[in-house]
Amino acid sequence: MRNWMAALAAGLMVATPVAAQPVGVPVSTKAGKPYRFKHSGITVPAELDGMRRVDVRQLGNDELDVFAVYQNGPDAITVYVYRALAGSVPVWFDRARASVEQRREMFGSVAPAVPAAFTPPGQSSASGLMAGWTLKKAPYRGTALAILPVGDWLVKVRYSSSKLDGAAVAARVPAVLGALEWPKAIPSAAAAAPVTDCAAPLAFSPAAAPVTDAKILQSAALTGGLVAAAEGEKKAASTAPAPTWCRDPAPAQMGAAYRRDGATDGYLLAISDSGRGFAVEPDVIARELGEAEGRKVQQWSVALYEPGSIAIYAPMTALPAPDTLIAALNRPILARTTTWGKKRNVTINPDVFK
Repeated sequence: MRNWMAALAAGLMVATPVAAQPVGVPVSTKAGKPYRFKHSGITVPAELDGMRRVDVRQLGNDELDVFAVYQNGPDAITVYVYRALAGSVPVWFDRARASVEQRREMFGSVAPAVPAAFTPPGQSSASGLMAGWTLKKAPYRGTALAILPVGDWLVKVRYSSSKLDGAAVAARVPAVLGALEWPKAIPSAAAAAPVTDCAAPLAFSPAAAPVTDAKILQSAALTGGLVAAAEGEKKAASTAPAPTWCRDPAPAQMGAAYRRDGATDGYLLAISDSGRGFAVEPDVIARELGEAEGRKVQQWSVALYEPGSIAIYAPMTALPAPDTLIAALNRPILARTTTWGKKRNVTINPDVFK
């Protein structure tokens, strides 16, 4: 399975009702005892709001994307903790919101909810977003979700009830969050606000296509992998002001395009609410290398952000529409850089140099 398809599948599967989630790999835990998420310092109890913890699973490796499942009959709570170095709470909440409001085959006709910002436990700003929905398709009557940041980690709580409507379920979420054990020191986070539509749509090029020149692909593999390593370090240690994201109206067969501070030359294609997405932006390194050689180079880099790595794809000749980008992702990955652990390993696809 292609890497981007695996990332999409993982994100979509964890968006479904908890009772239907045989996904991921089991994580070893002790029944009846609290479970501490390995890296984030967050601990969940053996019971939450009268529901027993029945499972803990991870998607991928190194416990960078883990979720704990609680159930009582059809009623369920899931606590997700995953690492996200792209986007922000508003972006990933917007994707989670879409997984409820746009999936009629699963939830029926759902009235859009207005998300509310809230101050998470142990924090001083309203850095989290929360909403509840009343459902019209069995077995659930209501569902609610909340997303909040804890440093490089995002915490998502999903609560689904067969008896309570959306407002009543949402009212239970603060108590659920209050029952979790949080790290003693939580980095400060910017206040969150729901994503809105961008003021003007992006201008995509109908001629956008993957670069096929062998030398350019080799250069993109080498420089892209090194830039990704530096980017991972920079994002992890960044103290820059939090960006504002807007949603571009461009249609996308999966996910949606989000623009950082209203950018007009790039976007993040968030493919699910799991922190995974494709960043498309002008390839500054290629342009500078071209200028040094007396050539004019204009292309757009494509990178897939996942919890523990950044994958570099063939650059595009112009700014692609989301569906054009997705169609171009059949090509092999050029390089992959780890962003987790003490070392940043850059792996170049050897086929690029054949």
